[in-house]
Amino acid sequence: MKNLKSIGLIGSLAAVVAAGAFTGCSSWSHDRHNERTVGRAIDDKNISAKVKADLAAAPVYKFGDVDVKTFNGIVQLSGFVNTDAQKNRAGEIAQHVEGVSQVVNNIVLKEGLPTPTGRLDNNPNNYPNRDNLDRDNQNRLRNTNP
Repeated sequence: MKNLKSIGLIGSLAAVVAAGAFTGCSSWSHDRHNERTVGRAIDDKNISAKVKADLAAAPVYKFGDVDVKTFNGIVQLSGFVNTDAQKNRAGEIAQHVEGVSQVVNNIVLKEGLPTPTGRLDNNPNNYPNRDNLDRDNQNRLRNTNP
């Protein structure tokens, strides 16, 4: 009777060990190209923080409506700006941050330019060359158009 219990216990233990070994092996075959190491995640977080700080410190434009995300050194910019010049400048600022391997610039132009009252002016005839205007010229244009 003791031998039968011992054989049953050993058999059960062997089955548990075998089941653990086989399930553990299946996790080795997973594709890990979408995962980051802890160090890489920290680097990406630091890159995002540096890009955000540089965008906020831009002397001409403040990029408050631009979001920054980083994965494996690739920076993605998204949000809204008034002109193509602002969009391009945000991409340039991000590209010059140390550790950035690529910039994906998904920034979108706002539909209309704000008027002095804060409302959007969607009339394209009022701003025929809006992408080439800087903020000072846009303000002068707004003050001269009825």
